[in-house]
Amino acid sequence: MTLSLGITSPQDLLRKAERDLAKLEAAIAAQDKNEIGDSLYDFSVSVSSIKDWLKSHPSRLYSETDVEDLVAESTALSSFRDIANTNKHRIITRYTPKTNEVTVSALPYTRLGGGSIVGRRKRFRVKIIRADGSRLEAGALARSAVEEWRAFMVKYRV
Repeated sequence: MTLSLGITSPQDLLRKAERDLAKLEAAIAAQDKNEIGDSLYDFSVSVSSIKDWLKSHPSRLYSETDVEDLVAESTALSSFRDIANTNKHRIITRYTPKTNEVTVSALPYTRLGGGSIVGRRKRFRVKIIRADGSRLEAGALARSAVEEWRAFMVKYRV
């Protein structure tokens, strides 16, 4: 019996995370805050769940410690772990998160030739704020998370 229709391996879950990443990037491009929130939730849970799937996927080539070390050392993976756990549980109590906040920041207007921009709404970026104060663009960080899992799977022939 399976409860995860279509997902039977860590590679399947990585492909789902890639689809969720595409939805997140589309939502950011559309500047739709509701869709951004939904797709950020979906992506963070998918990409963070790869850790659990790898740990339960027996291999002689890597250990649970290899998986945990990658997440602990990765800015991208630890950020999305924090976002997923906050989304799922509201408050993180089992560890100290390395991520403080997800927010939007407005892009500055560029006025060419001194003209004004009228009737256009201001575009924004989605930022992930880390505990160390670093401000990272969500789409770029999400792409890094996918690439890090992909590299791990290639390295350990998953």
